[in-house]
Amino acid sequence: CKSAGVRLRWFESNPLHQCLAYRMTHPIPVPPMPRAETFKKIAFLAPRPGMDQRAFTAYWRGTHGPTVAHAPNYAAYRRRYAQNHRIGDGPVGGPFPHPGIAIFHLPGDGNNEAAFSRSATYRDCIRIDELNFIDMDRTLSMTAREDVIRPGAGPVKAIILARRCDGMDRADFDSCLHDISSDALINARGFTDHLAGWTLNRIVEGSFQLPGARPAAATIDAIQELWFSSEQDLQQAFAAPAYRDRIAPALDALFAPDRLSSFRAEEIVFFDAGRPTPQAGPAPPIPPPARMAQNRT
Repeated sequence: CKSAGVRLRWFESNPLHQCLAYRMTHPIPVPPMPRAETFKKIAFLAPRPGMDQRAFTAYWRGTHGPTVAHAPNYAAYRRRYAQNHRIGDGPVGGPFPHPGIAIFHLPGDGNNEAAFSRSATYRDCIRIDELNFIDMDRTLSMTAREDVIRPGAGPVKAIILARRCDGMDRADFDSCLHDISSDALINARGFTDHLAGWTLNRIVEGSFQLPGARPAAATIDAIQELWFSSEQDLQQAFAAPAYRDRIAPALDALFAPDRLSSFRAEEIVFFDAGRPTPQAGPAPPIPPPARMAQNRT
C-alpha cells in the first residue's frame, strides 16, 4: 500500500537504520570499544586581528610551541601537546577554515580545564603568549574521547572533521562510526593497508570553550586523525575501491555533507611523556606584560 511504501522509503533514508543494516551485513570480528578512555583537548586556532597567515604560523611554531612545552608545572595538566599546521586541503569534504589545530592529551578523566585556566602555569605564562598571536574570541577548544583504531603514526597526516546527520542519536553515531572503522581494518584492506595509524576522537557534547574556559557553542561530533608513510599512500588510500565502495557509502549515512571538512597537516610534537621534546628547543623568555597589554587593544 502507499503508506507502507512511504514507511519503507523513510526507513531506507534514515541514517540510524542504514547503520543498523550495515551492521547486519558486515559482521565485525573485533572486541567492543575498551572501557578505559584517554581524553584530549582539541583547539581550533584563529589568528589575532591584523596578523597574516605566515606571521601566525611562524609565531605559533617558533615561539608559542616552546613556551607551552617549557611552562612551569605543565605536566600536571597535559601529557602531550602537538601542533597540526594546515598545509593543504584534505581528501574529503570541504576546506577547513582554520590555520591548524592543537591537540593535548589530558591526565585522568580530562576534567581539569577550569583548574588549568586558574593556574599560574596558564595565567602567568601561556595566556600571556596567547594574547600575542591568537584571537581569544574565535579560538575554539573542545574535549574528546580517544578511540585508537590502528596504533601508529607517520610523516604525512590527514585530519577529518564531521558532524552527524540531523535526527541521529549521538550514542548511535559514536557506536556506528567505531563499527565502520573497525570493520575497515578487516574488510577494506585496500584502504587500511596504506594507513600508518588511525584515531577517532569523539567530541564530548557541551565541552566547547574559548580560551580561559569560557563556554562556547559549536556543532562537531568527531575528528579523525589518519597517518601515512607518504603522500602517495594517502592518495592511494582514498582512491582505493575499498574506500569508495565500502567505507565512503557507510560514512555518508552518518555524516552531514555540509558539515564535513578535512585538511592535510604537518604535525609537530612539543611535549610528550611529561617533558618537552627536542622539537621544543630551549625555553624561550616569557613575553613581557607590556606586549600582552598592547594586544588587548
